[in-house]
Amino acid sequence: MHPTLSPTGSDAAARPAGTAPASLIDLLMRRIDESDEADAIAVAGPDGDVRRWTWTDVAAAATTLAEAMAEAGLARGDRVAHVGSHGPDWIVVDMACLLAGVEHAALHTDAVSGERTRMLDWLEPRAVIASGAPRGADSRAGIVIEPRGAPGSVERTACDGLSGTAWRPLASDRRRLRAALEGFAAACDPDAPCTVLLSSGTTGTPRGFVHSQRALAANAWAASEVFLSEPRDVRLSWLPASHGMARVGDLYTALVRGGCLHVVRDRARVLDACRLLPPTVILGVPAFFERIERGVRSGRIADLAAALGGRVRVCVSGGAPLRRRTAACFAAHGVPLVEGYGLAEAGPVVAVSNPRIARAGTVGPPLPGVEVRIDDRPASRGQVLVRTPSRAAAVLHPQDEGVARVEPIGRDAAWLETGDTGAIDAAGHLRITGRLRDTLVMSTGLKLPPAAVERALAEDEAVAQVCVVGDGGPWPVALVVPEPEVLRAAVRRLGARVFSRRGALAHPRVLAWLGRRLARRQAFLPREWRVRRAFLVGRPFDAAHDEATESLKVRRDRVAAHFAARIAAATEAEPPSWVAVVPPADAASAAHVAGPWLAPAVWHGADGGFAEAAGRAARPMQDATVARVDDAAGEIARLRAEGHLYDPPAAPAAPPAPLADAPAAPAGRFSATAEAAFARAGLWGLAVPSGHGRGGRDRGSHGRRQPVARARRSARRATGRPAAPPIRRGPRADTPSRGP
Repeated sequence: MHPTLSPTGSDAAARPAGTAPASLIDLLMRRIDESDEADAIAVAGPDGDVRRWTWTDVAAAATTLAEAMAEAGLARGDRVAHVGSHGPDWIVVDMACLLAGVEHAALHTDAVSGERTRMLDWLEPRAVIASGAPRGADSRAGIVIEPRGAPGSVERTACDGLSGTAWRPLASDRRRLRAALEGFAAACDPDAPCTVLLSSGTTGTPRGFVHSQRALAANAWAASEVFLSEPRDVRLSWLPASHGMARVGDLYTALVRGGCLHVVRDRARVLDACRLLPPTVILGVPAFFERIERGVRSGRIADLAAALGGRVRVCVSGGAPLRRRTAACFAAHGVPLVEGYGLAEAGPVVAVSNPRIARAGTVGPPLPGVEVRIDDRPASRGQVLVRTPSRAAAVLHPQDEGVARVEPIGRDAAWLETGDTGAIDAAGHLRITGRLRDTLVMSTGLKLPPAAVERALAEDEAVAQVCVVGDGGPWPVALVVPEPEVLRAAVRRLGARVFSRRGALAHPRVLAWLGRRLARRQAFLPREWRVRRAFLVGRPFDAAHDEATESLKVRRDRVAAHFAARIAAATEAEPPSWVAVVPPADAASAAHVAGPWLAPAVWHGADGGFAEAAGRAARPMQDATVARVDDAAGEIARLRAEGHLYDPPAAPAAPPAPLADAPAAPAGRFSATAEAAFARAGLWGLAVPSGHGRGGRDRGSHGRRQPVARARRSARRATGRPAAPPIRRGPRADTPSRGP
């Protein structure tokens, strides 16, 4: 039996003073008492101005809306569905629902219309609240309450949002505002349903998890203990608050200690927002941080810390696994990026790290008060089990007839089965390794975890998104959305002549290049798990195509359905020309899991000579070096096909007859065109067998060092492919190679 884990000792951060309050209303009242004039919300406009609202302003606007809800006919315990874009008024609606005792079910704005209609059917709200974008005749109203259900039960009502003025008289009368808040607090039942958090629906139809104010307040309070929140924090709030991680991690955690939410309505303007009002904390999903990483690697972002405003003390990623190369990129630029873990039913935060205790590849220790253990039952061995005071009070299961089955969860419920697999390290940090039942069953009967394969392939710089499918087929197939800039650079280096994006995605050289890269990445996986076919997809997997969740997690079943015909073609014995055949990993291993056949020609040594070179050659190369070698191999293939690899050979003398031996293998000098192409690719030269000269930093058979210039001259006498162990100077395995 695995031991139960809860944070102890040095892993538990200093706790906020006092104990967790009973409700979120209590937290709001504390903010009014402790930081009434401090900024609560800020929005940067396109013209560079920044609008700000204090905690008093937010409380006054929420109180005004809560009173309007009661006048419209909404009573405590009623459920409302909320459809609204991310913005200040979304926050006001949430606060007003808490005050009025109305159960708040926020729909994800990126859900397709059909899915949204189905959600409204099984949620059965008494009213629908719209915020953000104007609706109907009330184009000047920021918030509109629309009746739903029995006619006349709720009146249609239009209200001002924070951009209006209806709440301002209340904000200026502190005594009346305080009295109104106290009245709402007195009527509040902390254990009554207050909100419905919708699951992402990654593995099926989204469900609803009903939470109380007590549970959410406890979760936010515990998260702030590890999160090291500060009253002067500016949180970059770009993730829609309908997402449970953003609701608790940004909004409710700000209620605990104060701080300002810098609301970004347009995700494309995140860096502009960072410049106008620099954040100290950024919460996001892996895809968000990966986009920033791409900007750094492409050179569009020269200084990561400065691009984020220069004040970021921590970034936290959650909602999906974070690529290690993304975390390494942020660390290299002095921006801490840690991970957290949670799920809607758990409140939602289960574990979170911070820069003081971070351990690579883990999501941190469990929150104070949360217990985690690893299941050891045979049918669910390795599953992460959670026991938390913030667990949902009930689960709403949508049914085919358009209603929801309510599953109550008692206070003494058993351990929550997360469906995720994981492990706990010696320091007590949780590591998530995959999904318990996210498996592909091949036609051979083999079961494999596609998420594990995706994590391996996603570490490649050429991969923006990847989805591994092939249930029921002979082998797994990878659908790859390429990084546009990496793909464009590869097309240029490979000399592929293309006239459209579609042509680039199906070009034989590009597909061979892709296959080699994927082979390297999956070399350490069990042989049966490795993908054997792949094809490039010319658009991202996104919510618009119903292929990703609001947290940008790919929905494997939807992707498989949309690309069913292409997936079937990829599993044929003779695949179409637009399918990449991934070579066996053994072939990649023969080249040190580093690249094409040219990899053995790279000199890995330094002053240590062959002994040091042999040691370095046994290790995998860094991506930057692999890319140089890969590009050079592509140039050789192109030049050979075009007949420009070698200078024209001199006419050979007629061999004597009869022949005593077979003719010697053809040999020649690399052409000036070839040498220029190698230079552009970043390769300094080629190794040559000893019979064609010695160079580089090799001492050679006579123990003499040869100058680099001679190495370049002697390289021109090389054969097309070295037949003996290489002796050359080139890119080192531990440093990115550069051009001559």
